[in-house]
Amino acid sequence: MSATTRPALPLAVGGSTATDRTEAPSSGTPDGDTEPIARRVLVVSANIGGGHDATGRALAERVGALWPGSRVGWVDTLDVMGRGVGRSFRRTYRTNVAATPWLYEFFWASIWRHRWFATASKWFTGAWAGRGLAPVVEGFDPDLIVSTYPLGSAGLAWLRRHRGLGVPVGAWVCDFAPHPSWVYANLDLDLVVHPAALPVAAVAAPGVRLGVCAPPVLDRFHPGDRAEAARRAGLDPSRAAVVVACGSYGFGHVEEAIQALVGIGDAVQVVAVCGHNDRLVARLDALRLPADRLLVRRWVDDMPTLLRAARLVVTNAGGATALEAWATGTPIVMYRPIAAHGVANAALMAAAGLAETASTPNALVACVRSRLVGRQATAPTEPATHPRLPDLGLPALADAQATAGDTHPPVAGGPPSWPVRSQDAFFLHVQSKTVAQQIGTVLELGPRRDGRALTAADLVALLERRLPVIASLRRRLVDRGRWHRPGWVVDRHVDPAAHLDEVTVGPGDDGSAALDRFWSQPLAGDRPLWRMLLISGLPDGRTRVAVKLHHCLADGVSAIGLIGRLLDRPDGAARTVSGTVEPATIAPPERGETVRRLGLAARGLARLATQGPAPATGFNRPARSPARRLVTATLPAAEVLRAARACRAHASDLMLALTAAALNVVQPADTPPRLRAMFAVSNNPRHRAPTQGNWTGAVTLDLPLGRLPARARVAAVRQSLRTALESGEAEAAGLVMRTMGVLPAPLHAAFARRVYTSRHQNVIVSYMALPWETRLLAGAPLLAPTPVVALAEGVPLGVGVLRCRKTFEIGVLMDESLADRGAAFVSALHTSLAELLHEVDAGGSAASGGRSAERVPDGEPAGPGRTGPAPPGVPRCA
Repeated sequence: MSATTRPALPLAVGGSTATDRTEAPSSGTPDGDTEPIARRVLVVSANIGGGHDATGRALAERVGALWPGSRVGWVDTLDVMGRGVGRSFRRTYRTNVAATPWLYEFFWASIWRHRWFATASKWFTGAWAGRGLAPVVEGFDPDLIVSTYPLGSAGLAWLRRHRGLGVPVGAWVCDFAPHPSWVYANLDLDLVVHPAALPVAAVAAPGVRLGVCAPPVLDRFHPGDRAEAARRAGLDPSRAAVVVACGSYGFGHVEEAIQALVGIGDAVQVVAVCGHNDRLVARLDALRLPADRLLVRRWVDDMPTLLRAARLVVTNAGGATALEAWATGTPIVMYRPIAAHGVANAALMAAAGLAETASTPNALVACVRSRLVGRQATAPTEPATHPRLPDLGLPALADAQATAGDTHPPVAGGPPSWPVRSQDAFFLHVQSKTVAQQIGTVLELGPRRDGRALTAADLVALLERRLPVIASLRRRLVDRGRWHRPGWVVDRHVDPAAHLDEVTVGPGDDGSAALDRFWSQPLAGDRPLWRMLLISGLPDGRTRVAVKLHHCLADGVSAIGLIGRLLDRPDGAARTVSGTVEPATIAPPERGETVRRLGLAARGLARLATQGPAPATGFNRPARSPARRLVTATLPAAEVLRAARACRAHASDLMLALTAAALNVVQPADTPPRLRAMFAVSNNPRHRAPTQGNWTGAVTLDLPLGRLPARARVAAVRQSLRTALESGEAEAAGLVMRTMGVLPAPLHAAFARRVYTSRHQNVIVSYMALPWETRLLAGAPLLAPTPVVALAEGVPLGVGVLRCRKTFEIGVLMDESLADRGAAFVSALHTSLAELLHEVDAGGSAASGGRSAERVPDGEPAGPGRTGPAPPGVPRCA
C-alpha cells in the first residue's frame, strides 16, 4: 500500500481539520485498556538554535506524564553525522542568517520552487543522517521515535525506506510554518501546531499523514497572574513589560527594536533576552540606555515566568519563543523577521491572527502602543485554542504502529528489512541441529493477590497489552539473499497464544521434565524468536514460567531488560521499565575514549592470537542430540558476600571459583588441572540499557581444578580474571565480532562455526546482577529468577549466575551426556561454599581495610532500587 492510500488515523490528512481537542487520550493499548504502559522513546533533535531541543524536552516531559516509567533516549543528529559537523552547520547557519540572508532565502525558495531540488536535498541529507542514526536506533531499541529536527526526520525516513525501520516515527514541526524539509510521507505522523499550517505541509510533501497538536512546549508555559510573575522576574508590576527575545543566537535587528521601544517612555520596561549572543550583550551595553527602561539578560532559565510577566513579546522568527509566548497567552509582535523560515512563520502566524508584524521602528511603536493602551490591552491572556490531537499527538503516534508496515510501496522481494548486526548474526551461524542458541530465564511465581494461581489466560492478556509497545518481541527474521546477513522486520501483530505453552503437573512433580523438554526444542524461525512455558499445578498456588529467546535477539543484559518489560512493580509505579523522564544522551565516544579502546583491542588481539587452544578433555565432545537437562541452585547472598569479603574478592570471582570446584567433582578422571571458561563481560557503561541484541564482550580464563584450599582457588580465579580483563580481550572479541560482518554471509558463518567451539572454551559461565527487586508477572509475585545460558558446539555445560538481593540464583544447562551429573554439580556448589566459609571462620577474615563485595560499584544492587553500570575492568553481565 502506497503512502498516498494509507488508512487515515483519527487526525488531519492533507488540509482537512484534525480531531477535536476533546478526544480522550489514548493509552496506546489495542484493547482499550487504560493501563499506562511504559515505553522506550528516542528523541532525535539537534543543538542548532534552541527550538529543536526545547521541543524535544516538551515531548520527553509529556512521555513521562503519559507513560510513567518510560526510558527516554536523546540523540543529537549533527553529532552522529560526523565529528565537527555540528560546529560547521551551526557556523553556516549563523553566517547565512546574520551576514548573507539573501543566500539563505535563495536556498529556501529553491526548495519550494523546484521539486527535484527538494527531493535531491532530502535524499542526500537523509542518507547522511540515516547512516549516523542507524547504530543509535539499533543500540537503544526504541518502541517510539520522535524527531524535532528536519535532518533527523530525513534520516529516519531514509531508514524506513532502506532498512525497514519498523517502529512508529513522528516528526514535530517546531516552526509555525512547515517547509518541504520538515515533513516526510515515509513517517507515520507529522505534527504541526495550527490548522493553518496543514495545507502548507500537505503541499510540501504530498501524501504525508498530518496532525495538529498544541504548541510543543513544557507544561510550565501557561497563563497566570501577571503581577505575581513580574515580581518573581524582578520587574516592576506597575509598568508594562515588553520582552524582546530573538532565540538562543539573538538574531535580527535587536538594537533597532529596543531603541524604538525604550523611546516610548517610562510606561514600558523593556527586557532584552540575548540567549548565547555575548556580542549582542556588549552592543546593547554600548547603547547606554537608561537602566530603569532596559534590562539586558543573557540566557534565561525561568522563561515561563518572564513571559507571563510580559504584556508583549517581540521576536523575529516564529520558532520556540513564539510558541512559548502563545502557550503563555502573551501577545506576539514579529519585528523584521529573519530570512526564509522567519518570514514564513511571521506571515502564517499573522494570517492565523496569532501575531502582528512590523517592519519599521515607527510601525513597531504603533503596534506596541495599540496593544498597551488600546482595547486589546484588557483582553484576557488566554492562549489561542484550536482543534488538536491531545497530549502533543504522542498517543496518536503510538497507535500508528498498526499502519507502520504500510509506509512504503510494495517492492520486489518483500518490504525493506533491518540488517541483523554482525554480533547477532554470529549466533544464527553457530546454531546447529544439536546446539540451539537460546537463552532466557525460569521465573518462580507465587499466587496472585486474589489467592489463585497464574493462568495461561492471564499471561495472554498481559502479552496482548504489552506486545504492541515492545518492538523487540515483534521482530521476525527474513532472508536477504545468500551473500547477505538476514534482516529483521517488525510484525504489526503477534498472537501471544502462539508463543505460549502450558503444562499442568501432578502431585510430586515440580515440572523439571517439562523444562528439560522446553530447553531442548529449538525456536521456530517463521515467527518472532521467543517462547514461553507455563507450568501450573504446583502446590500453594505457585507456578513456573520459562522464557526463552534466540541468542541473536538478546544477550544476558538485553534478555533481562526485555523480560523486565513484562513485569510490574507491586505499587504500580514506573511500570514495565525502570528509568527516568530525564532523557539519557546517546552520543559518540570522545576521541580519547576511542583511542583507549583501540589500544585495549590491539592488546587483546595479541592475547587471542597467542593463547592457544583450550585444554583437551574427555567431556568436550560434539552433542549427539539437542536434548538438554536444566538443574538449578540457590545460594544465600549473605554467605556468598561474607566469603567474598574475607577473600578480598568480587562476588563474580567467588562464583567462578565455586564453579571450578563443582566442575572438579563432575569431571572425568582424565581431566587436566585447568579448564578454560568463556566469561561474558561488559566493560563499557551503556546508559541506553538495550533490550535487544548482543552488546557484551567476552574473556577466557583458566579455572583451576584439582584439590586446592578453597581460598587459594578463589585467589587463583581472581588473578586469572583480572589478567583477562586487563588484557583487552573483551574489547578485541567485540571488535572481531563486528568486523566479521564485512565478510559475505557464507564466510562469516564458516568463521563463526570454527571459533565458537570447544577448541577455544571448555565451559561457558555467565554472571549478572538483577537490576530490579520485587516484581509481578500478570499479578503473580516473582519469587526467584533463574538464568539459562546457551551452549556451544562441543561445550556440554553452561552456568548462569544471577545476583539477586538475598540470593544467588544459578541455572546449569547440560547436554544429555552430563545429565546424570546435575545433582552432583549442585551439591558440589553448596559443599564448596561451606568449605570456604569454614576456612574463613577458622582462619579469620583477611579483609580488614580490603575491598568489600558490597562496596564494589559493579552494577549489583547495593540497596533497594539502586542499579548502575560497571566500571572498566569489572564484569557486569553475561
